[in-house]
Amino acid sequence: MSESRIAVTIADRSQRTTDTTVQLRLLVVDDHCLLTEVLREAFSASEGFAVDTVASVDEARARIAEHGRFDVVLLDYDVPGMDALRGLSLLIDLNEGGVVLFSGVASWMVVERALEAGASGFIPKTLALKTLGHAMRLVADGGMYVPTEYLLRTSQDDKQNLGLKPREMRVLGLLCEGMQNKEIGRELGIEETIVKMDVKSICRKLGVRNRTQAVIAANKNGIC
Repeated sequence: MSESRIAVTIADRSQRTTDTTVQLRLLVVDDHCLLTEVLREAFSASEGFAVDTVASVDEARARIAEHGRFDVVLLDYDVPGMDALRGLSLLIDLNEGGVVLFSGVASWMVVERALEAGASGFIPKTLALKTLGHAMRLVADGGMYVPTEYLLRTSQDDKQNLGLKPREMRVLGLLCEGMQNKEIGRELGIEETIVKMDVKSICRKLGVRNRTQAVIAANKNGIC
């Protein structure tokens, strides 16, 4: 996703008006009971939100199939059934959009992939409740929300990629998620032999011996 597109999306945020008298249907997909209860209590008490919670992608699919489209789906990155970002894509298709990646651990590379897959934004779990409410109304209105620091991060991408080509960056991101070569090839639609070549090139450019050291180097450099 380009910086200009994100910038325009956030700029739209300030131009939209929100109608808190209209009840919005929110589905929280997270297996952390305390967090889901906090969100349920906070937003059920706020005019304009009807909150439902589930603990897995499969439960979310069943809930959407049973009750129809939700205005916003907050999807935790580590929830059961995510299978990298395949669970995200499934919910985007089933809910016809409105799915936001919701995480405190997802790397910026994962966020980028989520946005490319069609997510309606990224909301860190550190976001203040008031801002979270505004972000959800923005998404429900058809917009996209990403935090300001994402813009700062994307503006520095060229300085931080350590000479890696775009596909190598994607391969490295999937390495950081623990995927094997065959899984990476399937995810990117390329042959496993090409993945092996990319991994070899990544290791050479990062000055490391193997994929494990490449992941460690990537983390140290803030790539994933």
